[in-house]
Amino acid sequence: MQSYAISGDFSNAFSTLNLMKNIDGKPTVCDCNALMYFYLKSKNACWQELVEMYTGMKRFGHPPVASTFNTLLNGMLLLGDLKHAIFIVEEMYRNHFVPSFTSLSKTLKTTVKVGNLLDGLLVFELMLRYDYHLTEPTLNKFILILCDAGMVSDACFVFSILLRKSYVYSVYCYNPILWALCKTGRSYTALQLFYLMKKKGFVHNVCSYTALIYGFCREGLQDNVFQWLDFVQSNGCKTNVITYTIIVKFLFDNRKFEEAMDFVSKMEREGCNPDLLTYNVILRELYHRDRLDDISELIQVMDQKGLSPNSYSYTALCGGLLKIGKVGDACELLLDIFSNGTVDVAVYNIYFQCLCQENKSREALSQLKRKIKVGYKPNNVSYNTILSGFCK
Repeated sequence: MQSYAISGDFSNAFSTLNLMKNIDGKPTVCDCNALMYFYLKSKNACWQELVEMYTGMKRFGHPPVASTFNTLLNGMLLLGDLKHAIFIVEEMYRNHFVPSFTSLSKTLKTTVKVGNLLDGLLVFELMLRYDYHLTEPTLNKFILILCDAGMVSDACFVFSILLRKSYVYSVYCYNPILWALCKTGRSYTALQLFYLMKKKGFVHNVCSYTALIYGFCREGLQDNVFQWLDFVQSNGCKTNVITYTIIVKFLFDNRKFEEAMDFVSKMEREGCNPDLLTYNVILRELYHRDRLDDISELIQVMDQKGLSPNSYSYTALCGGLLKIGKVGDACELLLDIFSNGTVDVAVYNIYFQCLCQENKSREALSQLKRKIKVGYKPNNVSYNTILSGFCK
């Protein structure tokens, strides 16, 4: 039986198991477990056959034992069959067996890894039933992925239960919730959470403070932005480049160009050097203001500081050239960019715009078709640019 099972021949292994009926007291539950165990080792195992065997054991008087469930659970996880792994866990619970912490933790990690968050919540609740503590990395990642998937209420549910049980370990557990609340226009709720955690003795970091600044900026609460910035600095927390960049963008969006540029200077004076994202935010604003000379100068500054412009930077520069009618210069620069490596859809869209402005819409369409053949994925702007070219 084992020989058939380990070679992946379930049919003959099962037939051999049935032949054991000719021996008194056979087959036992251990024999059934052995078949499943060796079949799983074959690496050709099929979950349907394992589930059928499990239901057959229950029907024909071989009640599964702890090792049956552990073998099946590990096997389902090995096969990547999350649905049936959770089915086995629930069967253990229904049959009054206690799944091990390791098996449940492994199941939760698998749900997180594949992004199956609804099943992850189910496994999380099972772990709570047995009073199992999640490890810090698993907990942090679970909450982060829930927030990234827009399941903020579920993340808050998980967090509140763990907080009541004193299972929250550090700031890295609730920072994603602060950010998720601020990104969805609930900065005052985030502020309440911030103070609740402070009251409980947790030390916040710059990421926590920056989340609130982002939330206030997003909701246009200028007074709150600068009051909070003063509060951050008075608490001895050193703001970072992300904090400053968020405020600079906020000022630009509110048409406070000079104030934003003063803030960039202040940032540099305090030893917080702007990064590529900061410069791209400035480039975007210069592009909207048609300040091509300033764009060229800023790109030179970026180059001197060792910051290689990315596709966003080049899009701003080429867009500026197009706005002042220097289509040829924009095309030349874009061809140079293409020769230096892979670029994204935004840069190609600018190139299509260049061609269409020079009455080369057919060429733009041919280029688009060629790019699609090699895996390029156009967006609405790509098609609308070329349609607009034909219409003109």
